[in-house]
Order: sequence, then structure tokens, then C-alpha cells
Amino acid sequence: MKRMISLVCALVLVPVLAAAQPDTPEQWYKEGETQYNLGNFDKAIEAFKQGFALESNESKKAAYLFNVAQSYRQAKNCKEAQFFYKRYLALKDADTVKPITDAKRQEIEGLIRSLDECAKQQEAIRSKPPDHNEKPDGETKPDPAKPDPDRVADPTDPKDPDGTQITETQPGTPRLLSVRLAGGGAKLSTGKLNVPLQATAALIAGYPLAINDKVTVELGGGFTFTPVPFQNMMGKSSSARLYGLMANVGGTYHVAPKVGLRGDLGLGALVFGGVSNSPFTSFAPTTGALTMFHLRAGLSADYAVTPNVIVTVVPFAFSYSPAKAGLRDDIKAITAIDFMVGLGYRM
Repeated sequence: MKRMISLVCALVLVPVLAAAQPDTPEQWYKEGETQYNLGNFDKAIEAFKQGFALESNESKKAAYLFNVAQSYRQAKNCKEAQFFYKRYLALKDADTVKPITDAKRQEIEGLIRSLDECAKQQEAIRSKPPDHNEKPDGETKPDPAKPDPDRVADPTDPKDPDGTQITETQPGTPRLLSVRLAGGGAKLSTGKLNVPLQATAALIAGYPLAINDKVTVELGGGFTFTPVPFQNMMGKSSSARLYGLMANVGGTYHVAPKVGLRGDLGLGALVFGGVSNSPFTSFAPTTGALTMFHLRAGLSADYAVTPNVIVTVVPFAFSYSPAKAGLRDDIKAITAIDFMVGLGYRM
């Protein structure tokens, strides 16, 4: 009789227990969130992993990896937390529907860096064999884990489009400077004098200000250098030099997570040195370099090789300077069209 009662209870309880088991990504997320808030981080990890495995929407899957990383971090498992934060970034890099913002990327990279030393220490502890045992009556138990006020990401929340809700201050270094160095060719226009295509270089640096997720404005300065060869009165080869010194404003529109279209506008001075007794002055002497107003505008495309290093291509840049007294009469202005490639570094 007892066996019959036990069998009946089992038959009744099995479907009840089965119904209570989560079976959708949303239900596994709710389960993970509940366990996370209760401080049961191991159970939260398993729930979020189950949600990730069942999730069919690629744009939502990264949020589950972020939640796994958060749970591992709260469980003090630094190595696994690092791994899943990195996997989260990898998925967001491939996400064209809900790409990660630069600010969010910097926050995640800051968390990864902050976990680095912890992960090394934990690995060293695991690799060290125990050198003694302790009796049970000498044991001390640590305080139970307490949940962190950080929240996990809700992939179903329309107000959280990129799946991150981080409330702590990023421990990483903020972005303070952007520097780019490029080189290429310049076609100069100097009146009736025919100047062949010349090598040119530009250095532009500034302080970036994020206007929104798509637009960044950079305030700084720029320097350009272009040698200008000529033949003196004796028929010997010589070279003048064009130096551009400018205050520069750059604006970048991020068309994709790693691709940006940029425009630059610079205003300053153009210094034309080494032109005494040259064709540019009708072979007349000058008392020094000739300085004139300088305007430069350029368009470029950037590709982020890493979050800090970019490759930049400048298919077109135009500069204009009205002629300075002392130049030959047919030189009304000095203009140049540049095309360059280079590298940039952001920190």
C-alpha cells in the first residue's frame, strides 16, 4: 500500500516539477536574475548559460555572456569573469543591430584590466600544493557572499538596447588623447611654376569629446610638412620647406563599431622657409621665412584595429594660403591637394 501511495505521489509531482523548470531564454534569465540577487552566483551562472544556449536572437545573446561574467566576478572567480567579458566584447563586435558604444567598451575593458592581477594571484594559489592540514576544530569559516549592487543585463528590456547595465565607476584609464600620424603625396599649386608631386606628412592630435554614440568631436592642433625642390640661379638643386601650424577641429561619425568617417578643419599659419634667391621669389633675397595665413580641410576614413590603434586613410585634403609679399607676382596663393595613409592612437 505504501508503495502504491509513493508511486501515485511521484506521478503527480513529476509533471509539477517539470512545469516549474524554465524552458525559454526569458525564463532562464529571470531565474538567473533571481539567483544573482540572492547571492547564489553559481546558480545564476548556470541559469544564464542555459538562457544563452536557448537564445535564438543573436543581438540578445551577448547580454547573457555579460551576465555570466558579472556572476563569475561576484563569485570571485576572476579568470572566468575575464574570459566571459572578452567573449561578450567579441559578440558585440559582430553585432550590427545593437553595436556596443565606445563608452560601454571602455567600461568592459576596464573591468577586464582590473581582474588581471586577481586572476594571476588565483592561478598561483591553485598551482601551489598544500603544505599542511588543519583540524576541523581550528577552522574558520568566511562570511557568506553578499550580492553586489550591480545589476545584471536584461536582454528583453527595450530600454537596454546593448544589454549592459553597469553601475560601478570604470577603473580603467579614460580616453584623454587622440594622435594620428600620416604620410603621402601633395600636389602643390604655386602660380606658373610647375612643382612635381611631393612627399608630405601630417601630425594631428586632440582631445576627443563624445557627443553621442555615433559622433565624436576632437579639439586640438595639427602640423604638416612638405619639402619643395627647386633649381637655383646656378642650376643646382635645392629645396624649400612648407610648414603648417594649425588649431584643428575634427569630427568623426561612427558608421560601424570599427569604422568611422572623419572630417578635419584647421586654421593657422603656413611658413615657407628656404625660399631666398629661389624661383618662388623671382631669385630675390628674403630676410627669412615667409609666413602667411593657412586653411586646411580634409576627409578621412578610420578603421579600429584595436580599441586604441586605428588605421586612417585620407583620400582628400585641401589647403589654401593667400600669397605673402615677397613671392613672385604670378603666385596669388599657395594651394595643395594631399592624399595620405597613416596610424592613430587613442587613449
